[in-house]
Amino acid sequence: MIQDLNENQKRAVQHKDGPMMVLAGPGSGKTMVITYRLKNLIQQFQIQSNRILVITFTKAASEEMRQRFDQIARVHHIQSTGVSFGTFHAIFFRILRSIYGYTIEQVLREDEKENILREIIRGQNLSYEDEQDFLTEIKTEISLMRNELMDIAHYHAMSCSTDVFRDIVRLYEQAKQEMRKIDFDDMICLCYETLKANPAVLTWWQNRFQYILIDEFQDINRVQYETIKLLAEPQNNLFIVGDDDQSIYKFRGARPEFLLQFPKDFPNTKTITLDINYRSTQKILHASYNVIKNNKQRYEKKMKTIHEKGQMPTIIEIEDSQAEAILVANQIQKLYQKGISLEEVAVLFRTNIQARSFIDIFLDYNLPFYLRDETPSIYDHWITKDIEAYFQLCYNIHQDEYIRRIINKPKRYISKGSIVEAQKRGGSIIDGLAQSTDLKNWQLNRIEELHFHLQQLEKKTAKEGIRYIRNTIGYHEFLVEYSQYRSIDMKGLREVMDELQEGAKPQQSIQDWLTHIQEVRWELEQRKHRTRSAREKQPGITLSTLHGAKGLEFQTVFIVGSIEGVIPHEKSMTPSELEEERRLFYVGMTRAKEQLYISYPQVRYEEKTNPSRFIDELVGQLQAEDFQVGTAIKHRTYGEGIIKNRNDKMIDVKFKNQWRQKKIDLYYCLQEKIIECI
Repeated sequence: MIQDLNENQKRAVQHKDGPMMVLAGPGSGKTMVITYRLKNLIQQFQIQSNRILVITFTKAASEEMRQRFDQIARVHHIQSTGVSFGTFHAIFFRILRSIYGYTIEQVLREDEKENILREIIRGQNLSYEDEQDFLTEIKTEISLMRNELMDIAHYHAMSCSTDVFRDIVRLYEQAKQEMRKIDFDDMICLCYETLKANPAVLTWWQNRFQYILIDEFQDINRVQYETIKLLAEPQNNLFIVGDDDQSIYKFRGARPEFLLQFPKDFPNTKTITLDINYRSTQKILHASYNVIKNNKQRYEKKMKTIHEKGQMPTIIEIEDSQAEAILVANQIQKLYQKGISLEEVAVLFRTNIQARSFIDIFLDYNLPFYLRDETPSIYDHWITKDIEAYFQLCYNIHQDEYIRRIINKPKRYISKGSIVEAQKRGGSIIDGLAQSTDLKNWQLNRIEELHFHLQQLEKKTAKEGIRYIRNTIGYHEFLVEYSQYRSIDMKGLREVMDELQEGAKPQQSIQDWLTHIQEVRWELEQRKHRTRSAREKQPGITLSTLHGAKGLEFQTVFIVGSIEGVIPHEKSMTPSELEEERRLFYVGMTRAKEQLYISYPQVRYEEKTNPSRFIDELVGQLQAEDFQVGTAIKHRTYGEGIIKNRNDKMIDVKFKNQWRQKKIDLYYCLQEKIIECI
């Protein structure tokens, strides 16, 4: 009922004409605001339901919104069938269909798109280790370019050379035209171009959708925003709901700037902040605010909560990633024994690769878990398959599948033609190469050297073996050359090797490691199969990236691996990138309802780490709350004193041995451990 809404929610619900921006912090009841505003538009303001458009970012969110509104409509005897609910793609395709007569059969399925691009890529005579990875990079980059409305003539590619990228795009567009099909990006871009070029068509759709409501507006990209601006004219009855502090999808083209500049693009915008959080305890909410308030490009929002103070977030320093995973597993077992459901527990990490240690330990502990968004396993990475090939060959060098995989990693200058000729001789490839009269002596020496290395490899533990392949055999040099050829960051490839080496520590023998990765692959495949069959989340602990956890909530949340270089990520060092990383950390923190644990390993990949700066922001400002007027403190230099005045982070202190007060930067002194309460 509307009387259940808080004051700001009521103000938003009762808005009728003109642009309105609703800043909705985490857990603030934004879905209720949108659905009750629909009720008011139809019932109170007598707006025809078929003149209303509600846009969400996912099909699931759209269906949930529709169901929530249908429930309200039934209670209040409102005609609800006319309201249009849909994603950007669904709504814009409806517009295109009305103009061009497109059918759903003319939309490329994702597998069709991949097959077209795969054939094009194979025709480019490119070299890459994992075709699927490269294909995904190309797809993502084409989408980003188009969603940003960039002209390909002025676009500089990231996944391959610019000339190759332009050629791939040209051939892809040509293939679509020949098939008379469009893809998902075309649904948006073609709709924008059509509306912009056809005033009569635009006017018809402007009259059709006189009231537009958009959820999760912080996730909008440029082409979506520009299209919405066209549709909303001239009345601009645009009601947007979003949170700039939760804008975390820059890699898809979403940026908080669209929300921040909204009042400039739409003069006379009314703004309401939903500042009551119905999810988290006071201390979790306060801690998350202490982090996010360090961002400069944001709307100020000081959230309140209806819940009790609760527990302070727990900061855990632990030896390394393996010990971190064990500690988390043990803590989850204790929570379970206290009656907390495993479905109410989430382990969140910045990058997919961090999942490895938790998957391994949870399987060892027989803890049920659910991998959200089908987080890719490191054991399916092409580098892992290369290491696996070397390990298999050290037991039996006559396995042609593995020889083909690693014969030129590093370069041994054995051509494909030489391999074909070796196969013709019968027997294994390695025997055929040894008998070849076409190879030079130095090439035969390389093969003999491979024999020697494989014999040495068999004597080593799994971790020693990976290090041997990496440094002595020369696999690291191959990765450096490959990264230079592909123009990709070597750090990502090095991290995969580091993680494999770290993960091999518990396995004594190479055979143990090979058995372990096969068991993990099998178990993860079974879990994926069960999830697809049931078409719903499987029971157990949720393992997810911070990106994948957005929109979810759990009683207990663990944010793990919180070190510099991971969160914030080492690739995100510009001011705007750091702010996005801080928003990502904030999103993770605000998933927690009652308990929040943030952990960081002291050592990662045998190197000392530094805790994330976000932990410093959180801890330093929480500690600062203890330093109020009248508090007795001890300073490293000035000795004991009493706080006489405080202005945010500056304090005035009267020290016993000083005749006048000293002004001190509280946060700096806390960070450097210069002062303490006594």
